Amino acid sequence: MPNQKYRRILSYMGLLSLAIGVILLTPLLVFLFTPLAWRDAGPFLSTGIGSILAGWSLWRILPGPDNDSLPSQEAAVIMSVGWLLAMVLGGLPFMLGGQLLWLDSLYEAMSGWTGTGLTMFAQVEGIPLIYLLWRSIMEYLGSAGFAVLMLSAVIGPQAIGLYQAEARSDHLVPSILDTTRLFMKMYGLYLLIGTGLYKLVGMSLFDSINHAMAALSAGGFSTHTQSIGYFDKVSVELVTALLMLLGSSNFAIHYAFYRKRGWRALRDSEISALLILLGLFIPLTYLGIRVLYGNSPHTLRIAAFQAISASTTTGFGTVGLSHWSDLSLFALTLLMIAGGGTGGTAGGIKLSRLVALWQAAVWTVRHRLYPERVVLRHAVYRQGELESLSDKELLDVAVIIFLYVLTFLAGTTIFMLHGVPLAQAGVEFASALSTVGLSVGITGPQMAPTLKVTQIAGMWLGRLEFVAVIVALSRLRRG
Repeated sequence: MPNQKYRRILSYMGLLSLAIGVILLTPLLVFLFTPLAWRDAGPFLSTGIGSILAGWSLWRILPGPDNDSLPSQEAAVIMSVGWLLAMVLGGLPFMLGGQLLWLDSLYEAMSGWTGTGLTMFAQVEGIPLIYLLWRSIMEYLGSAGFAVLMLSAVIGPQAIGLYQAEARSDHLVPSILDTTRLFMKMYGLYLLIGTGLYKLVGMSLFDSINHAMAALSAGGFSTHTQSIGYFDKVSVELVTALLMLLGSSNFAIHYAFYRKRGWRALRDSEISALLILLGLFIPLTYLGIRVLYGNSPHTLRIAAFQAISASTTTGFGTVGLSHWSDLSLFALTLLMIAGGGTGGTAGGIKLSRLVALWQAAVWTVRHRLYPERVVLRHAVYRQGELESLSDKELLDVAVIIFLYVLTFLAGTTIFMLHGVPLAQAGVEFASALSTVGLSVGITGPQMAPTLKVTQIAGMWLGRLEFVAVIVALSRLRRG
């Protein structure tokens, strides 16, 4: 009989299963766009109802949340195991519907829930629309942190451990519950706006909804094999770039802009870092691809879109990357590793951490230059205010970046051991680890099972940012 701690963890797993079961029924709304055959609806109905019944049983049989705060170690276990549970349940419809093999189904679900966008479908044309909608729903809710949002509504203030375990730090307001509600209101509003903008530039309603969810979630799943390149319209690319930047930026900045500080809220170190990175890497990408597309505005358009897609960790594309030079692939890899905003839907190391590490280097040099009696303040701009950084915060940043780089090197090495050249190996694994979705053509159903598992692990670790997984594994090992 599991002890009280494990009973509570299993109880929360039941609640997550129940919630995922409800979400599994939402793709049935595809009947609004096309007739729905039983062979397509059946896998979602059976998996959804089964998840609901199993989850409800665990939730009722085992003790639910009590008034005690949820310890950080238990929260780490819940989040780490919860994402694996979501992967299994989310992948079942693909397998039961005969769309993908079992490992590819798990891969597709993990890619969806983590907002990655790498796919095991060689091409998406001809796939029943319900599966395309399901991929977009997973991205949209997964990138929003559906597990934290749902459990916060049930647990209340005790959910702070879950919030931190899922690598979320910025609060829109002091209350966790109110923060999650505000986030979803803004996120939902952006979805409506994005869908409307896509309709205005000529997309169908189905394409508009799917691409708005994928862009805002920094996901990148498309309803067309050629991704955004299928439309070949500047207006579509501009709307997509806007939504990618909006979704991947810190929602705390959005809230401060709307409710408190106006334009002053845009004075933020993450925004400055984003502008600097794009200012450096768009020209670098352009230099790397001009031999393919020539010195023209069209080449600059390609470079700008792909750089924004990589930086926001979205993964949409307007062209294939298989023939790109090592220089351009190196630029995209660095942008993917850097990632987007802390309180948004993007992956990667995150811009705030890079800013903190850069500032720590600057401060270290300045301390050597000034007399010891001079006191220097360690601070950065956040939402228009100058905020101090403690030594503990800087240590946490250094640990996360070290673990990220170590994992990136390990994953890239595994790809190289399978004969993948360095530049391509870096792109493929960085795309998984930073939950991006860009590929040079190596990722796909033909890929070796070892590489699929490597990328699944990379997506899982990258989404939870390592520490929660390490704590969870340590907690489970100790019992």
